[in-house]
Formats: sequence, structure tokens, C-alpha cells
Amino acid sequence: MKACRLIPLRHRSDCRTLLFLGALSVLFALQWSGLLRHWLLLPLTCLFCFIAFIARHNHIHCRTFSDRRWNSAYEYLLVLSTGQAAAGIIAIHNERHHDRYHSEADCVRSSLVNLRWNWLNLASFFFVAVYQVHRAKPLDIARWKQEKPLLHRRFVRERWLLYSCLAVLLLIDWRATFIYLGIPWLFGQWGIVTINLLQHQDCDHGSVFDHSRNVTGRFINWLFLNNGFHTAHHLRPGLHWSRLPEFHRKEVAPHMRADLNRRSLLMSIWNQLFARNKRQTV
Repeated sequence: MKACRLIPLRHRSDCRTLLFLGALSVLFALQWSGLLRHWLLLPLTCLFCFIAFIARHNHIHCRTFSDRRWNSAYEYLLVLSTGQAAAGIIAIHNERHHDRYHSEADCVRSSLVNLRWNWLNLASFFFVAVYQVHRAKPLDIARWKQEKPLLHRRFVRERWLLYSCLAVLLLIDWRATFIYLGIPWLFGQWGIVTINLLQHQDCDHGSVFDHSRNVTGRFINWLFLNNGFHTAHHLRPGLHWSRLPEFHRKEVAPHMRADLNRRSLLMSIWNQLFARNKRQTV
């Protein structure tokens, strides 16, 4: 904690975020270099990579540092941690999912899949959503060039950094790059996209409070940086993740359907995505 005092964090709770990203970097380095490889390390790396995607999500809503240079350096770390330009998600998530929630412009709306068997919805959602994203993102990035040139230049710099590093790593050891970087990156992307189905499927998208499903368990939110408090996040997207539990308890929980709050992530996944395999399509 003393080291965190030397870093210009806006919220001290992001010491945890930095520790998680540090652990991911160590796991990447050990396995890619061949210094330490074990079959248990790869799923652990995938878990921490998913947390890195959550950290990126948190940062694009609420800057992590009070100093611009620290934020820029941190964004480059997020690029290498997730295998994607950190700025690129702003168009899809902030501008489309939040500002135009569950409209035709929302590339990750739960209504993209509406099959009778919910396990098929779960299996297909990622691919359908990614297809929508890849159709929309080039248009958004092109628009940024005129309307948001600073953000556009940041996106280009981040993409060049990623492609340059990836090219070098592939030339040195393509197999290790695919396995020890590519698989965790893909898992993290799958997780951060597919979680939208759990969070929004069969909710009341026109409601102020009942548009999202929440997971309120203490440990799972400690690990996933309070990502379970999704209704609170949609109501106050700029609120730092460390403050979401209190906001949920005071301003959200008293007004929403009780069945949209569950303590266990596994039970929430089971009840929503597996226990009711056959759905009533609309």
C-alpha cells in the first residue's frame, strides 16, 4: 500500500487493479518465455486476462490516474494486457451500449439472439455481437477523425503499438504467442462480450431500475472489481467502481425487482442461461 501512495491514483482501491495487471504481466512473461509452464497457469492467465478487460472497461468510464501521462502509459499497458486498442472500445461501449442502450445501434444488445434454446443463445451470442462490432467500429473510427481527432490519434497509436509488438513476438516464437497470449486474449474478449447476455437478457429494457441483472456476492465483486453491480453502473457510468456497492444498496436495490439481484455468479449463470434452456421467444 505504501507504494501506491507514490502513484497518482485517483482512488486508492485501484491498487488492487494494478496488482491484478501486474500478476497478468508476470504470467504472460513466464509462460511465453518458457521459464515456467504448467497446465494450471493457462486458465489462471485467462482469468486475470478477463479482469484486465474489466480494468479497461473501468478506465474508459473513470480515469485511473490524476496525471495525464500516467493515464497514457496505463492505456498502453491495457493494450498489451487485452490484445486490443483500449480507445477502440469507447465507440462500442460508451457511445453505443450506454448512450443508445438496447437500440439497433447497440452492438451487444441481448436481443441479438432470440433462439428458443438458451444454450444456443449462449453459444452464438459472442459471434453475432463481434460481427455487429466489426461492422460498426470502422464507421465510428472514421467519424472520430473529423469529430474527435485526439481520440482518433490515440486509437491509431495504440493499434500501432499492439501490431508492432505482436509482429515481433510472432517472429520470435509464433507458437508461444498464439498459446500464451492469444488464448487468454480471446477468453477475456469472449467473457467481457458474453457477460452482456447474463446482465441484460429478459430484463425490462425500458425500466429505470429493472434493465440489468446484478451479482452482489462479496468475493466475486472483490475479484471482478464490482462488475456485478451492473444496474448502478448503467445509472451512473462515471462513478468509480469502488463506490458502486454503496450506490446499489442505497439507490438501486430498494427500487428494483428482487429476482434481478443474486449473490452467486454461478447460480445466476445457471438460472438464467441453463436452468431455463427452453425460452418463450418473442
